[in-house]
Formats: sequence, C-alpha cells, structure tokens
Amino acid sequence: MVLRGSMRRWLLCSLLLAAGVVQAQENPEKLLSALKRKSLDLQLQKNAFESDALQWGWINPIFLRYSESRNDQFDHTQKSRQLSVTVDQPIFKSGGIWAAIKYAEATRKVGDLSVESTKRRLIKEVVATLFNFRKNRYQIQKQRLLIENDRLDVLRKKERYLSGDLDSGFLDQAILKKNQDTMVLYNLQDSRAQLKKSFEDLSDADPATIPLPRFSLMSRARFLARHIDLAHQKEVAVQKERFKMMTYSRYLPTVTLEASYIKPFENSYYFTGSQIKDLTDSYWTYGFRVSMPIDINAYAHIESARVDDLHAKTVLQDLRREATNGYEAALKRLKVLDRKIALSIEDEKLYASLVESTKEQVKAGEMTEYDLKTMENSKKIRQLDRKIFELDKQLVLLDLYEKSYDDSLQ
Repeated sequence: MVLRGSMRRWLLCSLLLAAGVVQAQENPEKLLSALKRKSLDLQLQKNAFESDALQWGWINPIFLRYSESRNDQFDHTQKSRQLSVTVDQPIFKSGGIWAAIKYAEATRKVGDLSVESTKRRLIKEVVATLFNFRKNRYQIQKQRLLIENDRLDVLRKKERYLSGDLDSGFLDQAILKKNQDTMVLYNLQDSRAQLKKSFEDLSDADPATIPLPRFSLMSRARFLARHIDLAHQKEVAVQKERFKMMTYSRYLPTVTLEASYIKPFENSYYFTGSQIKDLTDSYWTYGFRVSMPIDINAYAHIESARVDDLHAKTVLQDLRREATNGYEAALKRLKVLDRKIALSIEDEKLYASLVESTKEQVKAGEMTEYDLKTMENSKKIRQLDRKIFELDKQLVLLDLYEKSYDDSLQ
C-alpha cells in the first residue's frame, strides 16, 4: 500500500517541472534516458520498502523453535522433543512506539524528496544542455557573420593598402582579428560536440530536433512555498524531532508482553523422585515485565539527539534565507538580460535603417557592396544576440523551476 502511494506521488511530481511551460511541449522528464528513469524509479521503490520495514520495526519477531534431545544418564534413554512459539513484544514504551511510527513516516518523506531532488537535478541538467546546444548554434551563426565582416574589412583595407592610402599595420590588425574570430569559431564547434555528448549521456533523444520548453517567472511566494530543498529540510527537521522523542523514550519505563506456546511430543518424560511422568499435553506461559535502563550514557545520547534536532531547524532557517536570496538574484539577472534584449532590439532597428541608407549610397557610388554586406551582417548579428539573451533568460528561469515542488503532494 505504501509502495502504491509512493508511486502515485512519484508520477504526480514528475509533471511539476512542466508546470511552467507556456506552450504545449514534451514533458521535460521524458528527455531523460530510459535507464536514468529506471534508476530513479528503483531508488523510490527501495525507499518505500525500507520505510515499511522501519515503520513496523518496533514489532519484535515471533520465534518458532523445535528441539530434540536424548539423555542416557539413567537406566534407560530419555527422549525429549518439543515445538514452541514465543512472543516477547513491547506494548508500551513511554511514547516511543508512536514516535517510531512517525519517525518512519518522516524518513519515507525525506527519502522520496531526496529522489525527487535528484530527478529534478538531472532534468535541469538535460534541459540546460538542450538550451546551451541551441544557444551554441546561434553563437556559431553569429561567429560566422563576424568572420564574414572581418573578411570584408580585410578586403577593404587591402585595396586601400595597395593604393597607398593605408598603413600596413591597419591591414595586419584586420587579418589578426579575422584569425582570432576564426579560432573562436573552432572553439564553439568543439563545445558543440561536447554538449552533444553530454546530452546523449542523459537522454535518448536527438537534441537537434527537440522543441524547446518555455518557462515563465513564478511569484516569490510560490517559489518559497514549493521550494524542494526547503520541503526536504522541513521533513528532516520532523525526522530529527521524532528521533529525539525515540531517544527520550529509550530511557523511560517499557512494558513488554511475554507469551509462549509449547507442544511436547510423545516419549517426552519428566522425573519426580522415583516416578517418570509422560508429558505430552501442550501448554501456555504468559505474563509481562516492566523495565527501565539505567545507562551512564543516557544524558549524552539525549543531548546529542536534542542538539541534532536544533541543528536541523537552524539549517532550515538558513536554507530559507538562501532561497530568498536566490530568487532575488534571479530577478536581478532577468532584469539585466531584459536590458540586453532591449538594447539588441534598438541596435537591430538602427542597423535596419543603416542598411537602407547604405543601399542608397551604393546606388550613388558613395559606398561599396562590402559596406552594404557588413551592415546586413551586423543586423543579423544583433538578431542572433537577442535569441541568445532569450535563451539565457530561460536558463535563469530553469534554475527556479528546478527547485519548485508541488507542496500539495506532501
């Protein structure tokens, strides 16, 4: 039953990262390879089974025993065979049983959230790699346009140098810039191969054909209320509190039920003086005991559990502050990127007007086709810059959605 509940939460949590997708795109979880998804699923199942074992761990096992013996101490051989069923079960531990059950529940939630956090990290990694793969394509296109402008600049300066109107140093600088931009292109092409390899390590899909998901900004309140690290640490704090209660109860009175059922078999004998009695009837023994340990280390153990509980609550407060700061930092990054996008749009409009002006001057013979081509390339470069900045914004939003957890599933 616990397993089915955990699987239900797992499937519902799987859909969360797509909650910020504006357009109907493929669920980002499906970008993970089948082996990665299977590994995460097996971790969740293992956590469910371990929590079940922990939840009922306070129940002691029932012991079945069978014994058979012979004794030839007296004139004839004595035989003894019996089967017994023994129960030695605590039924009251000063609140420890309730605390143990609650501790197991908290431990299950901590485990589920740990697996969910791992899954989100992998999804973020594969989606970020996909964004960077697309961004790299735009960067390569931009770099080729820059190299084309460098080539046109070299041609212009070469003509002026050959006509004696330009010093050779200016031509050398133009050639050097073209070579430097070409090296940048080679580095970008190498990065593309590495990004493709990283994506293929995480996913079975083709990064060149996958439609990109698109995320929108969530509110600060929603981000903090559904922050997965905060949710995980809250459950850790509950877990530590339950463990503290279990530690207290360990040194308080415990009531234990004792019961045995014993079945002797034929040829079992009992000696009373000179008489031999054959005892083959089954019988019960039962009772209870009250115990309370006096342990010299009790104080140290209790204080250790108390400090561990306080530490978990302190970490939670610190994480809440870090989450708030992280959201504020993301807002600032988004504002800077918005300014960059606005600037690239303004530059694109400027270059568009320059293209039209240059066309007129080319017709009038005041400028060359080199100048027109340079302006057209510069306009395209600013268009690519805008696309790159838009992808940078999506990467910032992806950082927020990686941490977003549906608290209604807790």
